[in-house]
Amino acid sequence: MKRRALLKAGAAWGVLGLGLGRAQGAFTLTLVHTNDTHAHLEPTELTLSGQRVRVGGVAQRIAFFDRLRTARRNVLFLDAGDVFQGTLYFNQYRGLADRFFMHRALYRVMALGNHEFNLGPGHLAEFVRGARFQVVSANLGLEREPRLKGLVAPFAVVSVGGERVGVVGLTTPDTAVISNPGPTVDFLDPYESAQKAVYELLRRGVNKIVVLSHLGYGEDLRLARRLVGAQVIVGGHSHTLLGSFPHRELSPAGPYPTVVKNPEGKDVLVVQAWEWGKVVGVLELAFDARGELVAYKGEPFLMTPEVSPEDFFAREALLAYAAPVRALMGQVVAEARVDLVGEREVVRRRESNLGNLIADGMLWKTRGAGTQIALQNGGGIRASIPRGPITVAKVYEVLPFGNTLVVMDLKGREIKAALENGVSQWEGTAGRFLQVAGLRYAFDLSRPAGDRVVRVEVRTERGFVPLDLEATYRVVVNNFIAAGGDGFAVLRDAQGYRVDTGFADAEAFMEYLGELRAVEVVLEGRIEVLNEPRGRRPAYWAYRVPGWVGA
Repeated sequence: MKRRALLKAGAAWGVLGLGLGRAQGAFTLTLVHTNDTHAHLEPTELTLSGQRVRVGGVAQRIAFFDRLRTARRNVLFLDAGDVFQGTLYFNQYRGLADRFFMHRALYRVMALGNHEFNLGPGHLAEFVRGARFQVVSANLGLEREPRLKGLVAPFAVVSVGGERVGVVGLTTPDTAVISNPGPTVDFLDPYESAQKAVYELLRRGVNKIVVLSHLGYGEDLRLARRLVGAQVIVGGHSHTLLGSFPHRELSPAGPYPTVVKNPEGKDVLVVQAWEWGKVVGVLELAFDARGELVAYKGEPFLMTPEVSPEDFFAREALLAYAAPVRALMGQVVAEARVDLVGEREVVRRRESNLGNLIADGMLWKTRGAGTQIALQNGGGIRASIPRGPITVAKVYEVLPFGNTLVVMDLKGREIKAALENGVSQWEGTAGRFLQVAGLRYAFDLSRPAGDRVVRVEVRTERGFVPLDLEATYRVVVNNFIAAGGDGFAVLRDAQGYRVDTGFADAEAFMEYLGELRAVEVVLEGRIEVLNEPRGRRPAYWAYRVPGWVGA
């Protein structure tokens, strides 16, 4: 059967369909993959077709894996990194709870993500030493880091169905500035490192090669166009949803798999499985005796309840792990010496001391990336913090959406456009209103939407200076508005540097509060409302706006 006929036949396979390996003696390999689970051991709530649905969770994922193991041929379970950081399970267990469930799920290979370095090389070494799966990254230079040297290999060779499969790992070089690898871990060029590893596998007679990448979808597409000898890139880092789904709330970035031609004109399949275990990718491949990819069929499974029940024993184990996490919610992280105001009428219309504090924390958390400005949509702030102890539970009440911090480069004109969007629906108390750090701005309500921002000034070592519309600034925002949420198309479409750090906004804020210990935040005149209708200012609004530069 010719390759074209095989591909056409593949469209008719069911969820558990087999038979690919029967064609001309082809070897069938099924890749089952996750990425960016970020300690989300419990299910996540999503709105799907207007209904709230519990999606994912490690107990369901294990049951689904068990089902695939019995129904599919030659299954290989992979994770593309960022197991660490994202929920209180990481705060409590520092990745060891995730490792326990990865063992139960029978993962074979994991790539290192940037967040695996959050607690430094020493803790990562502890995690890897206890792992019963192989941990790989080809572009890490570990010669100067004795704690990791010898623990992380460039690639793994695993036996599946009597065949050898090579798995090459890659880690984003941005790890050096968005995580905590320390000065003794070097990050090498991903393409050169991957090609070197692939050539070594081919030299050893391994001709079925998967790249397990934590570079991001865009970088994976670029890598696929340059790399020779690998047939599949299983990705992570960019939290990209691929495939086709019936729910209007989901916006996939491309097909699953995305097919790219390499320099030899051969197909390379690029896949990714969104985030938090909400999706599991299943990619079935057929190889001929020379290791050529002759057919494929892929499907990303959105882990809704009807896809799989939960595994009883995994659920019981999770309950045991959950008990200390529940207690952690009552832990006090700092003391508020004033009321921190997050009321809707404030954070969506004017400067808020809580908004200032959150934005300051975003800058503090990403300072290693050189951020100058923070933008936080008021709609993402959901509660106030009364004077007194600030608990972990209260932080998650204020920032409940599980957003992550995105670092991006923006032109001054793009920043101004974002501010214009923020004040464009001021009268409707829209959530797009921006709380800020690193700059201050004034807007005039007597002017039409789209032309209301009359003054923007950026904090520098010399004080505040006018925003330069053509200069480039490094900005931190949350992933919701970075993706165009709340009407921020200007952020979605920005073409400069961009990286989703994976830092959860609530956890970053909690870390910042812990650094401060005692919080006494005042209004500073970061936002000035001009020509506000009478009677709209709340009693809370009581300070004199400092003098403006150039005013």
